[in-house]
Amino acid sequence: MRTLFLSAFLCSSALVFAQAEMTEREVKQEERFIEAKREALLGKTDEAIARFETIAEEAPDNDPARFELARLRYAAGNTAGAIKAMEEAYGLRPNDVYAAYLAELYQAAGRYTDGAELYANLIRQNPSYAENYLQQAAFLVRAQDIKGALKVYESLEARTGVNAELSRRKHALYLGSGDTKRAERELEALVDAFPDRIEYRHLLAGFYNSQDDTKSARRVYEEILRRQPADVRAQLALQDASPAAGPAGNDDELLAILARTDVDLDLKVGKLLPLIQQVAATHDRALADRALALAAELRRVHPDAAKAAAISGDLYYHSGRLAEAATAYRETLELDDTVYPVWEQLLSTLYLDNQMADLRRYAEEALDIFPNRPSVYLHYALGEAFRGDYDEADNLLQQAQLMVSGVPEAAAALEEIASAITRLRDGGDGSGLDTDQFPGGAQGPLSFYLQQRADPDPAALTAADSPENTNALLLELMGDARSATGDREAATRFYTRAREAGSKSSTLARKISQLKS
Repeated sequence: MRTLFLSAFLCSSALVFAQAEMTEREVKQEERFIEAKREALLGKTDEAIARFETIAEEAPDNDPARFELARLRYAAGNTAGAIKAMEEAYGLRPNDVYAAYLAELYQAAGRYTDGAELYANLIRQNPSYAENYLQQAAFLVRAQDIKGALKVYESLEARTGVNAELSRRKHALYLGSGDTKRAERELEALVDAFPDRIEYRHLLAGFYNSQDDTKSARRVYEEILRRQPADVRAQLALQDASPAAGPAGNDDELLAILARTDVDLDLKVGKLLPLIQQVAATHDRALADRALALAAELRRVHPDAAKAAAISGDLYYHSGRLAEAATAYRETLELDDTVYPVWEQLLSTLYLDNQMADLRRYAEEALDIFPNRPSVYLHYALGEAFRGDYDEADNLLQQAQLMVSGVPEAAAALEEIASAITRLRDGGDGSGLDTDQFPGGAQGPLSFYLQQRADPDPAALTAADSPENTNALLLELMGDARSATGDREAATRFYTRAREAGSKSSTLARKISQLKS
């Protein structure tokens, strides 16, 4: 997106100066703009900022200079200054590109109310553009104004009519706020509006199951079968039990069923489910390998089915193969990114496997789809903390804490994690903290890092590394351990990997410089 902005405004800035007859002052401004842009492209951020600030002071109507200034300030970590410049640019020339980048800056700074107001203004200017309503509602959700977000959704629904996307969003907000009656009514209204859409009835049945209302769920499934007798999902849901996989690894009969193209995917999944549940309960790797062979056949026959990919991810995860699990979950989301548990499982896997760069990226993507899930904010916060961006980590964690304020156990766990992040910032260790409250418990990355910082074990640090490791703080610690033994070459490699992983550590650059000297 930022590359798109850059390309767009290289063109727009050229148009600003491309006058039929340019005055000497305009020619000078163009030259200085190009010089400032060159400094930015060469990576001389401070020099570029200074040049664009001068241009902005001398040319109060130069919005491209203010846009470039906003980009550079943000890249330099001055989010407040970036917002000021971007607000000035948007005030001079309101347009969708400026608005989108200003919204991104508001989100980065945690100024969710300002972001919501920005989109409210855009809605007033163009009431027919649905995306602005969705963006405003997302900002309101992040600001914990759930009633305001619901009001925005209702306003959009009044224009567009009942549709599945809005109903799901409203349903999720009602459910998240504990209003199960209104959550139920949203899905009932969706079914009433589209009585022939069987998938909406499945949504309603799934909700009833999640509320342990099996009687209502059965009633919905029976109605589905009345309308569509061949619906396999409803048939499976009404079955008392599913047959288990073959004994002692003899899965020929099951494999034959999985290979058939005329058998419904849901029926096949139902046949595999007992074996998957057994792997989840026992973590038996041999049993997992047996199930993975069956899952591979399922994926071969149904290459575009997200469920088939997710099964492989679960089997890898429960048998301790996190890198493979993460790959399978990514593939699942490429096929279908609307299922929240897959997102949560991927984020958990990336965190446990120290894939922090991907953790940040996928958590940010997840927030766009599920802005009211505290687990997403928590994992995003951990990803930021493990590259040394503690302010952003604190901001994200505070959002998670607001969401669980009425759930004592979750609130207590987040409080322990907040204390741990403070220890990361201040150079402390994990003494006195309840590490069982951390994701992954006492063996997870947060516990492991705090323990190793207090009492480094070179062998344990070496064992914790992998090609997928992008935990910048952990990589820096690994570099410290190698540096302490005099292995400058290995230390440099770890420090370089930490920098490439997006480290914002205040000490990393000095350590690299010392090794080079």
